[in-house]
Amino acid sequence: MTVQEFQARRVERIAAALAHFVRTTPADKLGWRPRLVGEGRSVLEQAAECVLVNRALAAILRGEETGHPLAGRSGPLLEFQSAEDACAQLESSAAEVAAAILALDDGAMERAFPHWRGPMTGESLLEMPYRNMAYHAGQVNLIQLLLGDSEFHLPPTWL
Repeated sequence: MTVQEFQARRVERIAAALAHFVRTTPADKLGWRPRLVGEGRSVLEQAAECVLVNRALAAILRGEETGHPLAGRSGPLLEFQSAEDACAQLESSAAEVAAAILALDDGAMERAFPHWRGPMTGESLLEMPYRNMAYHAGQVNLIQLLLGDSEFHLPPTWL
């Protein structure tokens, strides 16, 4: 297995896990925002950020110019029709990133890519979609806990 194959698989698996967590959040709570410190983000807002970041990172890996995926947006990041729509977009955006990763040659690990925070090596960039979705999976789990759901909804991809 190549590094690219390994990382592409990880990206798709964490997206499937995040989608599972979205699906296991009660439908009437998907838009709820925690207000512990400042303005929190809802489960659907967490998913929207991941979709947009995945698409931007895929574009960067393909050599396309892109700015910060969240800059200049007012209102909702994305309008999902349902939780299932959010999950489908999460998984399709992860597949887009995975395809871009699989298309990279081995030299891409050391190559610098343009990123909205400044040049980033391929090695670092390859980790970004996984880390971002893993972080947001934890945020969704926290929201579930704050809503009184103490069960860990084990994603089938983790077995």
